[in-house]
Amino acid sequence: MGASLFIGWNDNGQRENNYQRTGGFINGTYWDAFGDLLDDVFLPNYPLFHEIIKSEEGEYLKFYSFVELDKAGFNQAVKLIRDYIAKQKNPTEWQKMAKVVWEDVAEPYIIQDARYDVNSE
Repeated sequence: MGASLFIGWNDNGQRENNYQRTGGFINGTYWDAFGDLLDDVFLPNYPLFHEIIKSEEGEYLKFYSFVELDKAGFNQAVKLIRDYIAKQKNPTEWQKMAKVVWEDVAEPYIIQDARYDVNSE
């Protein structure tokens, strides 16, 4: 069983009520690994980011979502995740799986999102 990762909205010139969420589908095991990465990155010092991205509703319905973050929060969350992954010296297989989700599923949508600021890196 898998789950979804939502990054933002794809407006494609559509009316607001027709916007579609952008993101990808993740294998269940990889979704769990990415969830642990979110815990490691956000729980200690950024519990509000954790609550928004990894909501209780999302846990139940099997999704993580960056959609509700404003521009500043979105870019800070991206930077925190990138920094955390970059600092891993000898990642476990579980951490490598989370990195795959970030790099192969999330990043392509992150850099296309209207909130993304290349200068915030």
